[in-house]
Amino acid sequence: MKHYRNAFLLALTAVVVLGACSSELKDEEDLPGFPRVYGAHGAGYALMGSENFHAHDIRMNLGWDITGCQDCHNVDYSGGVTGQSCNASGCHVAADGGPEACYVCHGDSQTKAAYPQRYSSHATHLEGGMYSATTIACSDCHDLPANFEDPVHIDMETPGKAEVRLMNALASTQTMGTTGTPAYDAAAGTCANTYCHGNFTNGNNAAVAWKGDDQAACGSCHGQGAGNPLPGGTHIQNENCSGCHTGVIDENRRFIDKSLHVNGILNVFGEQRTDW
Repeated sequence: MKHYRNAFLLALTAVVVLGACSSELKDEEDLPGFPRVYGAHGAGYALMGSENFHAHDIRMNLGWDITGCQDCHNVDYSGGVTGQSCNASGCHVAADGGPEACYVCHGDSQTKAAYPQRYSSHATHLEGGMYSATTIACSDCHDLPANFEDPVHIDMETPGKAEVRLMNALASTQTMGTTGTPAYDAAAGTCANTYCHGNFTNGNNAAVAWKGDDQAACGSCHGQGAGNPLPGGTHIQNENCSGCHTGVIDENRRFIDKSLHVNGILNVFGEQRTDW
């Protein structure tokens, strides 16, 4: 009799767990990771090195939308009917929003840095880089969501895609030689007509690929990619940059003060000019 009772309780548990998780997903094929009674989602769902790691499932099958997980794990992911808290591993911290914390999907769960790090371009823009100390905020390029479920964040129109609007005032800086307005091509993954990448007097106005490498080197925005950094057009072809741009760059073309580069202001003979 004891064995029958245990078998009945196990079956009842399976019905409760899978039934709760099936409140919106009706068929097994629709369930995240093809859940089984053991651990609900199958072996390795919480193991980072596993092929069944939940991040893969969330990306490939759920379009990054984890709100359905709340059906089983509670609205704050503290456990719910499963008794399994998503915040217990150390990767997700309840005080930060648990699995909805910004750094979980686009950041570093170890340092808790809340910005995308898949491509080095994000770090360079947000923290400054080799050629400029200029930094920009996330909101300068993206409409920031009010919360995880905000339509500008998780939506079915552009699943897995970030809407880039280039609202940064620096990108829109106007000079006498500016042409067009800043624009992001989602299909090509390129930014065009930005002051930051050569849309200025005697500049190259380069269309730069977000996933590309070394697209801010001397010669990419002004000059030639082969190595000549001298702007074209009406600019004097004098290779001694430091002779005119005093305090910005030295005779070896090493920056003295990166904050004076790519800042919307032309520094000539120690004076700031905007009439160019």
